[in-house]
Amino acid sequence: MNTLTVSFMRNSVISMTKKRRNVLDKLNTLLRGKDLRVTCGEPYTAVREYDFSSYYPEDKYIRYQDVPDGKVFDIRDFGADTGSTDNSDAINQAVDAASTVSGTVLISGGDYLSGTVVLKSGVTLFIDKNSSVTARPDGENLREKSALMYAENVSDIRLTGGGRLNGNGNLFGREPVAPCNNTKPAEYIDVIEMRRDYRSQLRFAHPSKYGCLIYFKDCRNIMVDNFIIENSAYWSFKLSNCDGVKITDFVINNNRNVANADGIDIAGTSNVIIDHCFISTADDGIVMKNASWLLNHNKMSNIKITNCEIISRTNAVKVGTETTYDISDITISDCKLFMTDLYPGSVSGISLEACDGTALSNIRINNITMDRCTCPIFIRLGNRNRAKTVNAQSANAIEFGAKASKGGELDKKIFNSKSSISDILITNISASGVEIPIIIAGYRQGGRIKRVENVILRNIELEYADIPETVDRRLFIPEYAKEYPECWRFRNLPAYALWIRHASNIQTQNFVCRHPRKTWKKETIYLDVI
Repeated sequence: MNTLTVSFMRNSVISMTKKRRNVLDKLNTLLRGKDLRVTCGEPYTAVREYDFSSYYPEDKYIRYQDVPDGKVFDIRDFGADTGSTDNSDAINQAVDAASTVSGTVLISGGDYLSGTVVLKSGVTLFIDKNSSVTARPDGENLREKSALMYAENVSDIRLTGGGRLNGNGNLFGREPVAPCNNTKPAEYIDVIEMRRDYRSQLRFAHPSKYGCLIYFKDCRNIMVDNFIIENSAYWSFKLSNCDGVKITDFVINNNRNVANADGIDIAGTSNVIIDHCFISTADDGIVMKNASWLLNHNKMSNIKITNCEIISRTNAVKVGTETTYDISDITISDCKLFMTDLYPGSVSGISLEACDGTALSNIRINNITMDRCTCPIFIRLGNRNRAKTVNAQSANAIEFGAKASKGGELDKKIFNSKSSISDILITNISASGVEIPIIIAGYRQGGRIKRVENVILRNIELEYADIPETVDRRLFIPEYAKEYPECWRFRNLPAYALWIRHASNIQTQNFVCRHPRKTWKKETIYLDVI
């Protein structure tokens, strides 16, 4: 995309929703429906109104906390200075000293710019409530480990104190296509324009982007409590191949237009508790992944998410997209998933995906409220089989907006057609502002059908958005088995409450969807369901 094209698009991004899509509209979408991804230009550093959520309940989650007694190592004693351009040497020296006696590294007295800090076993990092560590604005001294706080093959780490890590995330993306954030609903519900509108507001990666705020790899016994992450440039908190993680009284407050700024990424990691957290972010709020190209290598299980508030421009809670190895035994309960200020709303509330080889099973979801999550529940079984086309290097390049060399991680036959989804229990869901039906979709590919199996939807109450819908009757809905799994991929479906295809043993009990308008859509559609 050249500079002239980007300039034209910025001046012409206007909602194109209309009452009815005709043949010409559909042909135009097919032939000219290009993705609005900006791939040129210098970093765009301005913070726009409503980039950050107007609802931000920090005091509900973060408290004042006394510095612990015992072996405390103040970074100022090692030369740290709030006027310095890089305090990573001083902070790392304090970490080294604390690691010899399982002590505490104290960060107090203001804001400290830093490159990567490497945490070690037995260390508590205590940032007091009025202090912070901020990533260098040029990204230097951060890219080798792709993180501000990094730990590998260590145990018994704690992050606490009520203070914060600041990622300077708005400094590492390109200018969005849209001239400002969209704070008004469209005239008509139209998923094609919904996706276009959302993409036009994103800050896609500039090559200067450095990586995560926290990256823990092959670690054990991690505790994070009374702690804040803000303005991440990329995945905010990545857990890769870890075991035994507890995150409580925790806040992530990100710029909601920084592309790929996930909240918590749980990759190949088991035995995780996430309780009483507030997350507001651009990409997935909490996401579970388990893929060969993420350097994961075993099944993962026992993930519990409870009592959280999550604002996400994409999926509030997601399993997938990157999944080759098995994922099981997930509990999600007593959470609020919603969107403030911006339009469109979240892509989905709960998204359960298996498209690259994983067997996803034994998922329990209970007592969830949603508001303005366009698709409340998305369950997608596909056969993208991404391991045959990407490896660790190329996947990373794609995430950071660069071109990647071709070549898969593993033989294409290893995970081909291996994905499955089964044994899902979803109860007590209340969702308002719905714009897309609950979707449950398996696939037909090469004459073979694979079905989502054994799903119970019990006590489901949906309130459809009071917005007229674009009439978009289609002769058929493509399978999209090889495509990126996302509910918006299915575009304007002909059902408003529930759309199911290629599934077996799907039970609905006390399922209600209220639609306030006359609509061309059916309430429910079942296709090849046994």
